Amino acid sequence: MAGLLASFTFLIYSSWSDIVSREVSDRLWLIFYPVGLVLTAVRLIVQTDSWLLILASIISTVVISLLLPYLGLWGGADGKGFICLALMNPLIPALGGTLSHIVDPFFPLVVFSNAYVASLASMLYPIQRNLRTLRQHMLFEGLEHESRLHKATAFLTGYQVPIDELESKPHLFLLESLDRQESTVKRRFEFDPRVDLDRSKELAELKRAADSGLLRSGIWVSPGLPFLVFVTLGLGISLLFGDVVWYSISALMHAIVALV
Repeated sequence: MAGLLASFTFLIYSSWSDIVSREVSDRLWLIFYPVGLVLTAVRLIVQTDSWLLILASIISTVVISLLLPYLGLWGGADGKGFICLALMNPLIPALGGTLSHIVDPFFPLVVFSNAYVASLASMLYPIQRNLRTLRQHMLFEGLEHESRLHKATAFLTGYQVPIDELESKPHLFLLESLDRQESTVKRRFEFDPRVDLDRSKELAELKRAADSGLLRSGIWVSPGLPFLVFVTLGLGISLLFGDVVWYSISALMHAIVALV
């Protein structure tokens, strides 16, 4: 229980900080990492028969937390928060209920998968925004040549903003690029999941195209997600409903077997 209380404390604070300032101070980890290490030490002393599972859970979490930021798929605070969560709750908490039915004993991985399920709700904002925009003008003007798959991906994950808003909103990531050819530009969707790219060159090119009148409509962007918010939600979902991904896969397999 102590691990869960400590986890919700640092996750709620870090989520709030991530939303407000889009960064999490390293001072937070100077407080909660020692707490996590103490809780891990206590577990290793009390649960002597679970040493291998505890260490395997923490090591697997550390690998994921280092690999995803290295690949540019996570911010540094996301990885630090995930490691902190693993130190505090490496295994399924002994609370019974839905948790007693979770197959994967590595609790951080359950929270990880549920966090990504929770993040799907973020699509609601681009969808409603695009539906409202669709009534005013052609949503894919200048991008008619793009495939339906690309258009659907953009519709679900992004929206258009005026180019002059990009500099004041650094956490908007470009979903398209320009090929400039003399007096014309060709627009194309470009989906890159990395969050650590330097977009200054692309932004300068977009501004030049807009200033010269070659680009008159907005540009497609995707909002950077404060993922620690979804980790917090993933922890809550794990406690209330268990492993949502496993339940979904299990239900699908049972349905397929029933049909066969």
